[in-house]
Amino acid sequence: IGYNFYADTTVVEKCLHGTHVAGTIAANTNNGIGVSGIAGGGGSGDGVRIMSCQIISSDNQVIEANIPNAFIWAADRGAAISQNSWNFPLASPSLFEAIDYFIANGGGSAMNGGILICSAGNADTNEISYPACYAPCIAVAATSHQDIRSFFSNYGPWVSISAPGGNHYPFNEEDILSTVPGGGYGYLMGTSMACPHVSGVAALVVSLAKGLLNPVDLKDILLNSTDDISS
Repeated sequence: IGYNFYADTTVVEKCLHGTHVAGTIAANTNNGIGVSGIAGGGGSGDGVRIMSCQIISSDNQVIEANIPNAFIWAADRGAAISQNSWNFPLASPSLFEAIDYFIANGGGSAMNGGILICSAGNADTNEISYPACYAPCIAVAATSHQDIRSFFSNYGPWVSISAPGGNHYPFNEEDILSTVPGGGYGYLMGTSMACPHVSGVAALVVSLAKGLLNPVDLKDILLNSTDDISS
């Protein structure tokens, strides 16, 4: 299920960015086709379920006042993990309130509360970006296939964790392969590609402890099971 909060309609537009992110999380596994999502399952209903909440138009336009509604809508419909491959330099109090609402009221039957996982941004800077830098969120930076920071990735003490995000432009095999609209596959790079790796792992953790974890528990498990690759 899903909703287009930009246009206020039930029609969610297909786009390259969103389809690529979704494939990293949820592409069917072990079927010999394309790629395997982190939490995709075998195609028989045993994988993660995705709720698509569109906040950006197909031509990259945003109505910021509509964004908080997506978090509230998702929490009220049982979403447990909010995957956010987008960021802004500034944020409004209403966005923070909506994030707090998702944390308090999300989770459905899977978790006792919701968790937000957010891309850190691609400006090669330590300047904060939202919503990633908001303390309750998990901010995700990008690493290369050499397990070092990707050349574009934001960084700094406000970043929580890193995951594979690619490291080459034009896109090639050093980047992230995932699903694209029309049934094909393609390479992209960015903290947008790193973020769904973490969301997929979070979904696997929740699947092993359904109904037992809260957002603090899940965040602790993710952050305390990593390798420290760079201060």
